[in-house]
Amino acid sequence: MPADSEQLKHALSHLPAGVTIVTSRDEDGSPRGLTAISVCSVSLDPPLVLACIERSTHTHAAIEDSRVYGLNFLGDAHQELAERFASQGEKFEGVEHEAQLTGAPILTEAVASCDCTVVVAVPAGDHTIFVGRVDAVRVSPSPVAPPLIRHRGRYATVETSGRGDPDPDHDAE
Repeated sequence: MPADSEQLKHALSHLPAGVTIVTSRDEDGSPRGLTAISVCSVSLDPPLVLACIERSTHTHAAIEDSRVYGLNFLGDAHQELAERFASQGEKFEGVEHEAQLTGAPILTEAVASCDCTVVVAVPAGDHTIFVGRVDAVRVSPSPVAPPLIRHRGRYATVETSGRGDPDPDHDAE
């Protein structure tokens, strides 16, 4: 017998996940966004990333219509921003953002971001998996902050280990 949605939600809460704000623009040009944890790298060549977005959201409709989205990766100081984009209401009020290549809103205070064009959209349950080609990348020039993560239903951060100097070009195999 398959697990019910509450059992699955509880089990998956034990998997730490980075917190990302996914953004787009609707047909009127208004910015849309939500907090997501189902975001990951797909390929470096070509550069592809994915975001799983619930179909009932305004952000889903904006991505589906515009075929573009931004991934805005959050650091440990961004819990309030994550909570804002996880709620209803005016999410962009007072939040600085800019357009890069695609026109998707890129949050200027994010520690890093990817500006993406949808290349594949795959329906999956109550979500759509949007695979996007990364057209532009922005990394904050400020010191690297520990990432904001979601674990067991709460926001958390992780400390970096003291092993060696961070290598921005290193990719674990």
